[in-house]
Amino acid sequence: MSKDQVFQKVRGKDEAVLHCIESGDNDIQLITSSTTLSNSEVNYCYRKLEEIGLIQVEKQDGMVERVIDGTTQVFEAPKKAELTPLGEDYLQNYSNEMAESFSEEGREELAKKVAELENDVEELKSAFEVFRRQVNERLSQS
Repeated sequence: MSKDQVFQKVRGKDEAVLHCIESGDNDIQLITSSTTLSNSEVNYCYRKLEEIGLIQVEKQDGMVERVIDGTTQVFEAPKKAELTPLGEDYLQNYSNEMAESFSEEGREELAKKVAELENDVEELKSAFEVFRRQVNERLSQS
């Protein structure tokens, strides 16, 4: 499989995990706390990225103690990952090329999509507020 074919298999979530690893968040718990990805999503990304040769994953032995949301928690040591030379190549070359390859039309499409999503969120907020009031009214009638 050529380098381009490997790089084309990388999704946005995978790229986010690669950037986290590059910046030092190299275990599953650190990545889930610094992104919106769930534990299972990061695990999937780890398997996929290791399979295509962009990272190496190592399972640590023992327990780890961390402060999460102000509470000290002890849990099994998470899997740690590091970039392979191919993973570094992806982040240095391909990742940036992809970001720079958006045409003006692509940017306009993205801006339109963001505006649509903002409108959707506002509609959902309004609908939720109506629902919340209805629930409160029913509860107060009981």
